Amino acid sequence: MPSYTLYYFNGRGRAEVLRMLFSAAGVQFQDKRIEFSEWSHYKSSKCISVYILQLFK
Repeated sequence: MPSYTLYYFNGRGRAEVLRMLFSAAGVQFQDKRIEFSEWSHYKSSKCISVYILQLFK
């Protein structure tokens, strides 16, 4: 079974729907919340958006 890691800001927003869906379905996932003070580090990387769902098999 795959494992999931969700990266998003420490707040609701776009990722909240996925958090609720995973919880309602009983799917375990890692919730990596990014503080706004850390955003400059991620912004300078190659990631286009902070809303990322990473899948591992």
